[in-house]
Amino acid sequence: MTRPVRPVALVLLTACMIYPGITLLWQGLYPLIAGEYFMLVGQTGPWMAIVQKLGLPPVVALAGKAGLGLAWVAGVLGLWAGDGRAYPLALLAAAGSLLHPGGAMVMGVIGLVCLIFFRESEDTIPA
Repeated sequence: MTRPVRPVALVLLTACMIYPGITLLWQGLYPLIAGEYFMLVGQTGPWMAIVQKLGLPPVVALAGKAGLGLAWVAGVLGLWAGDGRAYPLALLAAAGSLLHPGGAMVMGVIGLVCLIFFRESEDTIPA
């Protein structure tokens, strides 16, 4: 069976799934559990600031964070299963992480490098 990406890329993508994938999923779902917005150092983050400037409800930013985290989790787990249909989802998650400054942006770049440059080719014989 040929996987969409090489095994070393899967390990790196798993680190990307943990951070920022699971953390963004948690930040998006946190208000449903705690009843208040997720804050670091008393700030709600750049996505909430942009949504407030545009006059949109805060649930838009929360849904975006949760959706991006869910895309990381579903995409990477699908790649581990060898499903080529999960590749666009993981690519979307990595590209979407570039919109979240800080560590998520760095992990998004690492994820894009793994997804673009560590592809399996059809002529490679699996071990």
